[in-house]
Amino acid sequence: MRINQSIYENHVKSYKPEMMIFEEGDHGEEMYVIIEGEVEIRKRTSSASTKTLIVFRKGDIFGEMALVEKKPRSASAVTTKPSRLLVMNEALLESMIKKNPDFAGKMIRILSERLRKANSLIQSIMCTNQQSQVLSGLKSYAGEYGTSTFKGLRVNIASFLEWARDHLGITEKEVKSHILVFLKNGTVKYSAKGNEEILIPAEPGKS
Repeated sequence: MRINQSIYENHVKSYKPEMMIFEEGDHGEEMYVIIEGEVEIRKRTSSASTKTLIVFRKGDIFGEMALVEKKPRSASAVTTKPSRLLVMNEALLESMIKKNPDFAGKMIRILSERLRKANSLIQSIMCTNQQSQVLSGLKSYAGEYGTSTFKGLRVNIASFLEWARDHLGITEKEVKSHILVFLKNGTVKYSAKGNEEILIPAEPGKS
């Protein structure tokens, strides 16, 4: 990405190591391009600690979402090395997009990639939550309708699939997929009757 001399002189700032560029919760009016150096994006995990989410280096762009969405910063940005950053407000961003095709293309690629990652994270969270919902439902169903044995509770898979559809609002295909995960990680097992029935092992101390 090329930057003309006037923009460089007026909008590039130098930062020492461990300088706070912006803090979580700040109102965002600028985004940044790293000309030289390194920046960590840190998220508060408690009042006394933070977690590093990602490290940006030369050529990387960060802080754009707060500028685009007009929302407070979701994390803090701190330099880890002597750094020079191109600091871009909304007017400069619009000008760069109009006048610099390379920059416009890079912005599109970055926003697209971050949207993809966000969607992937959301899907992962939803899947994890659904697995927990299915497992909780399975245990509840087994407690009420399962057959008790000294090894645990036996549950007819077809009957549970029907129950889950009506009570959990989850399709049979999705429930089957989660049951396969439970079988793989040992949470449940097939009973002696084969793949028509699963066994939920008895918890230690329970019969």
